[in-house]
Amino acid sequence: MSSHTTVRNLIASVMAAIFSVTLLDAVFHLSSMINAGVSNIYNVLGTKIAPNMVTVVIFDFRAYDTLGESIILLTAGLVVLLIFGRGLLGDKQ
Repeated sequence: MSSHTTVRNLIASVMAAIFSVTLLDAVFHLSSMINAGVSNIYNVLGTKIAPNMVTVVIFDFRAYDTLGESIILLTAGLVVLLIFGRGLLGDKQ
C-alpha cells in the first residue's frame, strides 16, 4: 500500500511541476501575445466575415458576454450547493 501512495505522490508532483512551468512560461511571455487595439485579423478579415465593422465589433464583444454568463451560472451553482448542501459537510452526531 505504501508503494501505491508513493507512485501517486510522484505522479502528482510531476504534474504540478509541469503545470507550474507552463504557467510561468505563459506569464512571462504574455506581453508578446497581447496586441493593443483592434487586431489586424479583424481589420483584414472582418468585412469578409460580417457585412460591416459594427457587426464585427459586436460579435467580438459577445465573448465577454458569454464569459459573464458562465461566471453567473458558476456563482448560482455554488450558492445552491452552499444553501442546500448545508449540513452535509459537518459532523453528524
